[in-house]
Amino acid sequence: MHDVIIIGAGPIGSGAARHASMQGRSVTVIAPHEASRDNHVVWSSHYDQGRITHRSARHVTLAHWANEAIAEYPTIEAQSGISFYRPCGTLTLSASSAGFSYTQQRHQLERDLAFQYEEFTPDELAIRFPMLAKNLPYSGLFDGPPSGIINPRYYVAAQLACAAQHGAIRIDDVVTRLTPHHDYVTLTTRSGIEYIAQHVIVAAGAYSGLCGLLPAPIAHTIKSEIVTIGEVSADTAAALAEMPSMMIDCDSPVIEDAYLTPPIEYPDGKWYIKLGSNSVHDQFFSSHAALTDWIRGGDMTATHDAQIALLRQLFINIEWQSFKSLPCVITRTPTGIPAIQRVHPRVTAVVGCNGSLAKSGSVVGKLAVHVMQS
Repeated sequence: MHDVIIIGAGPIGSGAARHASMQGRSVTVIAPHEASRDNHVVWSSHYDQGRITHRSARHVTLAHWANEAIAEYPTIEAQSGISFYRPCGTLTLSASSAGFSYTQQRHQLERDLAFQYEEFTPDELAIRFPMLAKNLPYSGLFDGPPSGIINPRYYVAAQLACAAQHGAIRIDDVVTRLTPHHDYVTLTTRSGIEYIAQHVIVAAGAYSGLCGLLPAPIAHTIKSEIVTIGEVSADTAAALAEMPSMMIDCDSPVIEDAYLTPPIEYPDGKWYIKLGSNSVHDQFFSSHAALTDWIRGGDMTATHDAQIALLRQLFINIEWQSFKSLPCVITRTPTGIPAIQRVHPRVTAVVGCNGSLAKSGSVVGKLAVHVMQS
């Protein structure tokens, strides 16, 4: 009999493991290790080197969660010995900050979180941020440090390391069946092993619903996302060392709500600027097979050129080595805020990161543990 089993080892699952284990609970995390796109059984959007972290948000609740999570980063880094965070600030570019969903609530965010954006006219942008092209059709709001970027792979590893220090264990497997009972839950894995737990937290991203792990339904959709990584030389990356992460309310018939990271070194030893966005060509998935097909070989050509065009518009002086587009996935709820709720007296689920919760995994994981105990 396990005390708490957590299904999923992404930012939220690892955050839940950290908090539950710190309370003295025996915690087991069941999740596969990262595999290639061609050979994966489940895929996670945290299989990546860079994700922006910032206080701007479409919902004030999400801004509070992000602010709290950012404040926890140094503690998690110190406790785990794993660095994952760079406070380089986040620059928002838009024709009108009042019209961009991430900055519409600017003044309430500044009041609630006790900070103030720096504001820049189009003429001032290239002076303050000389890596940007001149004459961009945007004004800027700069959410300075502690906003910036995280490495989501390392963020997960750091939280799991903290959990392990308190006795948590991880099992490399995939849960294929969840059966709740009156006073326990039975889990069966792909390798045929059965586990019994007093409580279960389901934090399996898109697979929570697609793989039948929710005893009661939670309203959500599963959407494709495309990112393009632009390779730059190591010298260019060094020259852009002061570049912030960015969000762009871009003027494009194809893409919108774009975000990008400063240059980051990837496992292949090369440096990339990553840009992601919503698109008019986004797809929605209702089966595990359809999502698997997308991750393994989805057609990204319709968005590829628009994302490259935005990169070239923003940075006219960068010599690009190559461009590559990659498929990703986002789970959304109707409210835009993740559902953190009991779907059975002994099963708590977190569904719907809405494309913005990786950075707040420690806080959302803690909330899931609180709901489990309530």
